[in-house]
Amino acid sequence: MRKVLALLALCVISASAQSIFSIGVIGGAPFTDVVNATNQNNLAFISKSTNFTVGPAFQINLPLSLRLEVDALYRPYSFTGTSTVPAPFAASIAPIHVSGNQWSFPILAQYRFKTPVVKPFVEAGVSFDHLSDLTATAKELTSGPGTLIHQTNAGVVLGGGIDVKVPLLRLSGELRYTHQGSSYFQGISNLNQAEVLLGVHF
Repeated sequence: MRKVLALLALCVISASAQSIFSIGVIGGAPFTDVVNATNQNNLAFISKSTNFTVGPAFQINLPLSLRLEVDALYRPYSFTGTSTVPAPFAASIAPIHVSGNQWSFPILAQYRFKTPVVKPFVEAGVSFDHLSDLTATAKELTSGPGTLIHQTNAGVVLGGGIDVKVPLLRLSGELRYTHQGSSYFQGISNLNQAEVLLGVHF
């Protein structure tokens, strides 16, 4: 009898924990490039990034239809700078290829609307971002457009989406907009980022 009661108590505790906490994976495609395509100082800058982002998501359900979400999102980061000076004058201007990894850590407050089956939500918060594993060429430019200014950044996040509950898990889809507080690279960083994200939560 004691074993049965202990098993029931464990099931109740597990179900309660799942109703408060959830973990999952989200991923999607950015609508925007990491740098603006531009010609400055005899260099043409073009984004070469692979447009995907992916990472784990952790959620805490709060009273009043509120929810806190913390993500850790990975996105490859790459761009080139090539000379716009016609040959043979461009011989001294070597092409620049910069690549690295962008890690974003959004902390979001979400409000869920009380509707059956499909539950819309809106969100707002902040994101702390960092560029890692940058190629050595990132520091070749020491002044002017393309110069590395910061590897760590912060920004404001706004978004909205829907949750759909299915057996054993919950699916989500959302549109998310981030305005970064400052540029990574002088004169070429795109401060406004938008992406569509799909998630699976347990």
